[in-house]
Amino acid sequence: MLGGAAGRDARHPVRSAVAQAPRALHPGQGDFSVRPLIVAHRGASKYAPENTMAAFRLAREMGADYIELDVRMTRDGRLIVLHDETVDRTTDGTGRADRMTFGEILDLDAGGWFSAAFRGERVPSLEEVLDGFAGAIGLILELKQPSAYPGIEHRLAGMLAERGLNRPDSGLIIQSFDTRSLRRMRDLVPDVPIAVLVRPGRRVTTQNLAAYRTYADAVSLPFSLARKPVIDRIRAHGLAVLVWDVRGERQLDRLLAYGVDGILTNDPMLPVR
Repeated sequence: MLGGAAGRDARHPVRSAVAQAPRALHPGQGDFSVRPLIVAHRGASKYAPENTMAAFRLAREMGADYIELDVRMTRDGRLIVLHDETVDRTTDGTGRADRMTFGEILDLDAGGWFSAAFRGERVPSLEEVLDGFAGAIGLILELKQPSAYPGIEHRLAGMLAERGLNRPDSGLIIQSFDTRSLRRMRDLVPDVPIAVLVRPGRRVTTQNLAAYRTYADAVSLPFSLARKPVIDRIRAHGLAVLVWDVRGERQLDRLLAYGVDGILTNDPMLPVR
């Protein structure tokens, strides 16, 4: 019996994961009357500093179905929400996150680079985000370079279990470019949906998809790869299709015509009519 989309509940696992969202996914059904899920990429990052509580609150207020956020680990083993390997771009500090303690990172300003109005925003811990938003809005947790953080999968799995967020109806999806890490997560939290991130320029082959479907429920594509034959190929393997990073109505209109299941965008206000 397969561990991924083909071998579990007859309902699509990603659909189960978003049971609390206003709309459900309909992979492969061609039901264009149901709009795709809108995923706020690093929060409402067009309007607030990315991966901050301010950006997440704003995404929820703007009506996003999901927030996508990035997970890394500090030197002292705390899970934090940060996109880059270093804190340089999005805080007033410098250095690699994995060489800093959580306390050192908490001292940094993560909002002033974006706007003076957000000065004082901090790099949040994953616990803070889960406790503040899980159950109120869907969350896509991206494990960033997990091979650089030994044990990150076990820490995440434990954190989810402690909060009862290891169920298929918890509104969570875990994604990564690292397929080994995703396989570990499938073993640790078998009921939480998994999405495989595909890098720009990579081919999405039948062979790839046959492997993905043994442990994953969705494929997350860059817009540059989101062409109808690719999307149809993914669907034929029983996998949902998410697309990032969508900018502007022309890109959006194309994806709506293709009937993708989720759209990741910095602008949750991007109209989906």
